[in-house]
Formats: sequence, C-alpha cells, structure tokens
Amino acid sequence: MSHEIELKRLLVGDRAAERLLAALGAKEPHEKRQVNHVFDTDDGRLNATLHALRLRHENDSDWILTAKGTLTSVGASTSTKLEAETRIPPDLADSILTSDADALAELRSRVTDAAFDALWRDFEHVLAGRRLGVVGSFENIRKVVPVTLPSGLNLELEIDRTRFPHGRIDDEVEIELQSSEVAAEVEAWLEEMTRAAGVVTAPSSPKFARFFQALTAT
Repeated sequence: MSHEIELKRLLVGDRAAERLLAALGAKEPHEKRQVNHVFDTDDGRLNATLHALRLRHENDSDWILTAKGTLTSVGASTSTKLEAETRIPPDLADSILTSDADALAELRSRVTDAAFDALWRDFEHVLAGRRLGVVGSFENIRKVVPVTLPSGLNLELEIDRTRFPHGRIDDEVEIELQSSEVAAEVEAWLEEMTRAAGVVTAPSSPKFARFFQALTAT
C-alpha cells in the first residue's frame, strides 16, 4: 500500500499504558524495540513542511528505510499519508548513517512504483537540492496486541513508549487501518475500550514533530 492509514491517541496519566494492556487481556504482548534515526537538512526543511525520512533499526536486526508525506485527516483521530518503505542490508545502513550513501536516493531506487511519484516530487521540491543528514534519534518500545472488534474486524493495536531527546517520554496507542472507511468504527471502539479501562487519551501528533520539539527544548 502506498498510503498509511493510522489512528493515534496519546495515553495520559501514570500507568495508563499498563491499564489499557490489562483491559485488553494482553498478558504477553509481542514487543519490538525500535531505534529511529531521523534525517533533515541543516535548515530543517523536512520538519518545516511535515515530511519525514527515517532509518529504523528494529530488534537489533532489521533495518527499515522510510519516507513519509504530509497528513490528511480521515477521522477525528485518524490520518492518511503517502509512505514509502523498504528493508535494507546492514552494510548499506552503516553507509547511510556515516553519510557515505544518500538515504533518499537509496530508497527511491528500491521503491519504484508509480504510486509514489507524487511523494518523490514533493521531496524534490522541499529539498531543492539541499543535502540530508542524520539530526538525531529516538527510541520506541512497541507492544503489539491482536484485537477483534464486535463487527469481526481483526486489527493489531500497538502501544508505544517513546523516549525522545532531553528526557521526554510519551505513551500512545496506534492502530493501522486497511481502509479509511472503518476509521469511525475503530475510533468509537477505542474510545469505549479506554473509557472502560479508566484510561484518559488526548490528541496525538506525528512522532517526528514531537522529536523535533524535544530536540530544541531547553
């Protein structure tokens, strides 16, 4: 799929994530450790235009290179965006992190479907020839819980604990959807589930935006 469709809500309060996991009956959820290296120009063009480029190291094994476009809302807490993604070998990841290889060029050479042409044009326009480099990183611990809604819809609910620069820690819930048509149903189900668990939620924003906020915090 060229578009990522994702529901996101911040979890508010002490042990909110743990209470939601307990309400879901998730005794041993699958866990992923993700270290995300974030790219931008020296004058912050991707951050300023809400584009993103990252290299993720997951569970100390997989390397995943991803570019994301700007968001379009399709629900109260659900948005969609163009997303290009590919796995790369460790030696290429090392070259990208040391600036010996161009992260965006490597991604474009591997994601060649015409569905992503608009994304590449956007990046070209935003960057205007400026060089990209790693500006920092953040760590995410993701717990994945399979859930089935009353309608029979099967989904994976993800609870993230993200450690940003300068000590900021956010807990949030994410659910990736296959279609925007189910956004209202899933949002209503999540609201009911969190209310029953005594968990307060709040509007979220892209992790990249919060990363840059934390990076510049004093």
